[in-house]
Amino acid sequence: MSLLENQYDLIKGSRAAVFRFLEKEVKNDVFIPVAAFNNNTIAATLVHIVNTYLSWAGNFAMKMDRTFYNEQGFSSLTEVKKLFEDADRIIEQFLDKFAEEYEQLVANYKSGNRYVEATILAVFTHMTTHEFHHKGQIMSMCRLLGHTPPDTDIIRF
Repeated sequence: MSLLENQYDLIKGSRAAVFRFLEKEVKNDVFIPVAAFNNNTIAATLVHIVNTYLSWAGNFAMKMDRTFYNEQGFSSLTEVKKLFEDADRIIEQFLDKFAEEYEQLVANYKSGNRYVEATILAVFTHMTTHEFHHKGQIMSMCRLLGHTPPDTDIIRF
C-alpha cells in the first residue's frame, strides 16, 4: 500500500469518528442552519466536502465529467454518509492511477476557464486538508448547536 493510501485510510478513520458523533449526538440538528456559518448546515458542509473530492480527483485529475450533489438535497444523515462511499471510490481510482507517481503534473480547467497545473501530491493535499478545514467548522457548528464534540483528529487521545 502506498503512503497516500495509508494517509487516506487515516482520514477515513477520522471521518468515521465524526459520523459516529453526528449519528449518536447531533442527529437531525445536522440540518439546522447555523447563523455564524452563513446559515449553512452541517449536512450541506459534508456534501460540499464530497463534491470537492469529485471535483479535484474525478473531474480535474482524472478528467471525468461528474456532476455534483446538491448541497441542500438530502434529508437524512444516512444519505449524506453514503455520498462518502462515492468519494472513497473516486479516491481509490485516483490513488490506483497516481499514488506511485505523486510528483506527476496534471493540468486541466477549473470553473470553466481557469487553467490549473498541480502535482498529484498537491491535489491530494488540497482535498484532504480541505476536508479537515471543514471538519473543524463542523465541530464548531456542533458546539454552536449545543453539542460538545469529541476528539476527531487522526490520532485520537
